[in-house]
Amino acid sequence: MSRNLRKTQICVIAIGLISIPVGLAWAGGHTWDINEVFTDSTGTIQFVEIRETGGGANETAVNGHNITSTNPARSFLIPPPGRTPPTSFKTLLFATPAFVGLPGAPTPDYVFPAGSVPFINTAGAANTVSYTPFDAWTYAAGLLPSDGVHSLTRSLTTPCNSPTNYAGQTGTINVGCALLGDCDDNGVLDGGDVAAFVRAQLGAPIGGDKPVCSEYCQGSLAANTVAFVDDLLN
Repeated sequence: MSRNLRKTQICVIAIGLISIPVGLAWAGGHTWDINEVFTDSTGTIQFVEIRETGGGANETAVNGHNITSTNPARSFLIPPPGRTPPTSFKTLLFATPAFVGLPGAPTPDYVFPAGSVPFINTAGAANTVSYTPFDAWTYAAGLLPSDGVHSLTRSLTTPCNSPTNYAGQTGTINVGCALLGDCDDNGVLDGGDVAAFVRAQLGAPIGGDKPVCSEYCQGSLAANTVAFVDDLLN
């Protein structure tokens, strides 16, 4: 083969590669990070959420990678098929079977098998949760709530949980309270809950109070108060 012919072939290949749309040229599944984790006190209701963080529209090839936890040792192989583009800044939701169908819970994209429950530790121990081999997130002991309403985010905040699936469906669950608004935990909504609600908002509950029952997850104290009063009066 002549040197000039070889140069011509290389140029043709290079031009062909350059002409491929950028999104297709770099399609993969490497820009997803662990975004949010949640557990209740029993470990039966849990979720792990991952998020596409690079803005890549074609990060579709998540299948074949694993979601893992080191405490306890768990691994979940993401099955095919890959995701439908665009993937930019979307989230994928992995959850335990007991999460499915709860009030306020979006439909998970993947369900951990029963034999992998609990998927993450419930005793407040340190843990590393990963989307292997591209992302590993370690959080320290004592950071993951297990009150049934708050979650741990990648930024180490503990807001109301906000599980979101690939379709964009989102919600909030509260599995730590049998009767929302029953802040003094006496089984009924009554005047005693008013003082308990105030104590919870001030971060000063007393014995017998159940602060999780004051968490309406409305985004502000004013909105939470309106929701609480509405429950109390109705």
